Amino acid sequence: MSDDLRWILLVAGVVLIAGVYLWGLRSRQRSAAPGHPRAVRPEAPLQGRAATATMLRREPGLEPEGESSEGGRAAPASRPEALPVIEMDREDVALARQAQAGRREPRIEAPPPASSPVRTRAEDAAAAPAAVRPPAPQKIVALRITAPAATPFEGRALRDALAAERLEFGRYQVFHRLHADGEPVFSLASLKEPGTFDPATMDGASYRGVALFAVLPGPVPPAQAFDALVEAAGALAGRLGGLLQDERGASLSMARLEQLRAELVALERARAPTAGR
Repeated sequence: MSDDLRWILLVAGVVLIAGVYLWGLRSRQRSAAPGHPRAVRPEAPLQGRAATATMLRREPGLEPEGESSEGGRAAPASRPEALPVIEMDREDVALARQAQAGRREPRIEAPPPASSPVRTRAEDAAAAPAAVRPPAPQKIVALRITAPAATPFEGRALRDALAAERLEFGRYQVFHRLHADGEPVFSLASLKEPGTFDPATMDGASYRGVALFAVLPGPVPPAQAFDALVEAAGALAGRLGGLLQDERGASLSMARLEQLRAELVALERARAPTAGR
């Protein structure tokens, strides 16, 4: 290698080393010198439950009341500002609810009750409440007595006929055939709404018809009550000159009477198991 090339490389190395040294010295001087205040970039609000907890938490101040952090001069105590209203996103609310629902507080369980001795069936039957019996099935049997066309029943004549058949005015403002215990065997109401009578004005009134009905079972066996109702209806129709009909307004026939009796027999059979308990 020639001497000129060696000198060129030597000079280049010295220059390079000097440049590196000067660059490092200048960098240290810049870091030691006070620079301009750097702008602080506000951080984005935290998300989720951690953001909610941080925003709701308020640390106590470290400075004593009445002192300022700048210059050490005392400043008048000011009233603390109200906390800002924090609006939570729907996702935050959902996360908070899930956390609350999944949390299980410890609790003290009561000790299991001591095992009771085995009771006999008789003791269980005595301790159990009495069985509620279902109400007996009821049936209403009704017949009608209507006046001929354009010839209503006079009130005075109707009242005399009812008295002759031992029907008395009473409960619900209608007439009843009463049993010895005071309960009605069957009753009689007017076909004119509302079906009641007024004894004070009955003599001067007129009626186009009456209805006899029995609520079964009653104070006497159903068959006995039915026979008394049919007998009284026939007698009243004869005294007043009226027409004897069934509950639908059709002429009362022997076939209809037999049908009503068969229904009463079915009623007695339905009541038999209940009566035997």
